Amino acid sequence: MKHILSLAITALLYSPMVSVDAADRPAPQRSNALVMFFTDNGSGVGPLKTKPPVKLILDTDMSGDADDAGTLAMLHAMADRGECELLATIVNRADLTKASAAAVDAINTYYGRPNLPIGTDKVGPTALQRTSLYTLGLRDGFPNDIGPDDLAPDALDVYRRVLAAEPDGSVTVCSVGALSNLAELWRREPLLVRAKIRRLVVMGGQFTAAKKPETNIATHPEAARLVAAEWPTEIVWQGFEVGNPVITGEALKRTPVGNPVRRAFELRLFDKRPSIEGGQPSYDQAAAFYAVRGVNSELWSEQRGGRVVIDEQGFSRWVADAASPQVVVTRICVPELLAGKIEALMIAPPAN
Repeated sequence: MKHILSLAITALLYSPMVSVDAADRPAPQRSNALVMFFTDNGSGVGPLKTKPPVKLILDTDMSGDADDAGTLAMLHAMADRGECELLATIVNRADLTKASAAAVDAINTYYGRPNLPIGTDKVGPTALQRTSLYTLGLRDGFPNDIGPDDLAPDALDVYRRVLAAEPDGSVTVCSVGALSNLAELWRREPLLVRAKIRRLVVMGGQFTAAKKPETNIATHPEAARLVAAEWPTEIVWQGFEVGNPVITGEALKRTPVGNPVRRAFELRLFDKRPSIEGGQPSYDQAAAFYAVRGVNSELWSEQRGGRVVIDEQGFSRWVADAASPQVVVTRICVPELLAGKIEALMIAPPAN
């Protein structure tokens, strides 16, 4: 009986009469309806949940590391499952190839969302610039039409437009790169930030012993200090140590050769080998996974009652502050458990 009920619900959810392909319309249509979906409890199919999709903006440094590509693949799979609604994909690093937006667009197009808004940072960090082989490969090898980064829509303009269209207190922003866009958004549009953004999830910092500043903070430490000190909503921090031992990517070999995320992992080297040969750390995927699914006592531990301070060198530390809305998340599960959940989403085929 339970199996029959599950099939009936699934048929209702995915009936052509009620679904609309995002690729067939010029802009996403909004809905306040609750979405029902199955969650993974380790056996493939978990209990039936009723939950509104998380309205999510991804702010990514799609350039150096392929975990950004893996993160975007994972989020598209979660959107296909009804767990999140992708509102925009915004680039926060000035890559020397000027191909970061094109790589984002190629992935969005592959997953059936070619019109998802994309913006690029025009005035942000110049530290740690690099030439990315995989963004060039995605730009030149897969359909995309946004053009070079410096001609793409401005990140701040995209934030303004997308946030203004959403209900108050409804949007989660997941930052998996420099905090330059968000610092600029807070400087220029503090009322919009306070009104529309519910939560900011940051992959950044390191809250164990560190020999050097974590890359996302070091890329633009001034922006990181401003966000850590002044951002008005809840900030959830995930440090380098959370995703570093969570290895994903090798399973992308089982996806079609026409998958741009597979190609990103083929082109990006990790430990002097292609990332697809043995995988690589999942810093960004871990943060985005939390941004959509939230706290889970099997996976995470949350520390509250404090705030993050970024020093002049870019090192991060957690200090006591009972009034702060900030959170530091620690992974408590074995890395392989989280890696399996992330990788299953990374290799899921597009729904459309």
